[in-house]
Amino acid sequence: MSERRSENIVICIDTSRSMFRTDYKPNRLVCSINAIKKLIKERLNVDSSSAFSIIKFSDNAEKLIDFTNFETELYEPLGSLSLGGKSALGDGLALSIKMVIEELRKIMAKAPRILVISDGNYTQSAIDPVKMARLAEGLGIKIDSFRIGEMSQLNILKRLSDLTGGNYYYNNSPDSLLNSAQRLADDNFKVASAKSEKLIEKPEFLRKIAANLLRVQDLTKSQETRIKQLRGEADYKKCTICFSENNPYTKGSFYLTGRYCPNCQTPYHVHCLAEWASSQTDQMLSESGTCRCPHCFYLLKIPSEVTQIQKLKILTGTSSQKKIGAQKAEVVPADLTNISNLGEEALYKSCPVCHLIFEEHQEVVRCPECNELYHIDCFKKLSNSQCRTCGTRLHLY
Repeated sequence: MSERRSENIVICIDTSRSMFRTDYKPNRLVCSINAIKKLIKERLNVDSSSAFSIIKFSDNAEKLIDFTNFETELYEPLGSLSLGGKSALGDGLALSIKMVIEELRKIMAKAPRILVISDGNYTQSAIDPVKMARLAEGLGIKIDSFRIGEMSQLNILKRLSDLTGGNYYYNNSPDSLLNSAQRLADDNFKVASAKSEKLIEKPEFLRKIAANLLRVQDLTKSQETRIKQLRGEADYKKCTICFSENNPYTKGSFYLTGRYCPNCQTPYHVHCLAEWASSQTDQMLSESGTCRCPHCFYLLKIPSEVTQIQKLKILTGTSSQKKIGAQKAEVVPADLTNISNLGEEALYKSCPVCHLIFEEHQEVVRCPECNELYHIDCFKKLSNSQCRTCGTRLHLY
């Protein structure tokens, strides 16, 4: 007998004004909501470990609820959906992928999936849905689609599903929409060659989805207050590994080389974390330059300048301060380049300021010291023009 595979499913529903049409009684949106409720109910009946999140998109995309497997919590935001505006399908997919990546960083993450429910009449915007589908395909994320309304020559939803290996369902009535929901609810049997299962075993994949550590100046006021509450005023800038404020490798203060887990805000010196990571037995994490947070097991990206343990001894004294110190006197010219010239891996990265992914052919700013990438507008928001990853002061002429 085949075994079911628990999944994290992002439901991405179109709430643009065209979803108010009454060719599906009473209207397209109500029928779509009924199908979503059936999908959630039937899937959780056969697999209570699967989880759903819900996103709506019209003029822009908005998360309604994060991943959960409680039916009542999922039904509540569906009852308050309103219609209007255009259909920013690309924005909806971008937010869906961002949420999936956030879950993949957690230990024991479930298989990812995105379901788009729309009539397919999307609005051209800055984010191209086909480019988002190619990004999803590279991450092993299937995009399923429920197409409603009349057929058109340009079937964008089928193209998204075909690119990612997802299921495309054309529904010409409310009943066929419910049937599609039932079929998708039953479609979570394990496949030995599932692409997402293969990708998670590759170091380059782990590096792509791992989260960047936060610096002291990156913390929001609420995060800083929470850390002080949990660890006491004197401890929120002390490394949890060496229990010291000063970095034992570089002798610098925590402000320069201290980092926080973006998930639980536990503080570490970046070198202490790299040293701890090198002592672990997981070869896959070691090869990818990533590690699990010792506190919450969140997948973290160790900065490239300290991923190789043999470099740690070099990064001491004056030389280390020169390389990683956040208060560099020297101002280094940043690179203004097209992201498409930087290879496929660059397209999987996210900007450390806004945490959004980059678009193909987009102009970006690259730090020459650590290769971190920024949107041009985000680069202008950097404090002191310092790179958030390595602390290098940068300029653009």
